[in-house]
This record gives sequence, C-alpha cells and structure tokens, in this order.
Amino acid sequence: MNKKSPFFTAIAASILYFIILILLRYFADHSSIDWQGALLGAIIFWIVIFVVHQFLRKRYSD
Repeated sequence: MNKKSPFFTAIAASILYFIILILLRYFADHSSIDWQGALLGAIIFWIVIFVVHQFLRKRYSD
C-alpha cells in the first residue's frame, strides 16, 4: 500500500484550515481579516498534524 508523506498530509490540512478560517471570519465579521493570526493558526495546525502523524506512524508501524 502506498502511504502519503506526513508533509503532504500536514500541508493539505493546514491549507484547508487556513481557507476555512478566513471564510468563517469574513462571513461572521464582515470587517478586516487578521491575516497574521490566520497564518499563525495555520502554522500551529501544521505542526500539530505533523507531530500526530509521526506519533501514529511510530505507534502503529508494521
């Protein structure tokens, strides 16, 4: 079975998180968007997804 890289998984998840966060803030607030906060949140989300992916891979590796 061909498994995806943890980098790909983390990047895809953080890009989706960033887009959804921007859309939710725009539609909920209709004012300026905090781009730095959204980018910082996406970076933290990337780190969390990457660490969890590595932990699960080590724990359940064959």
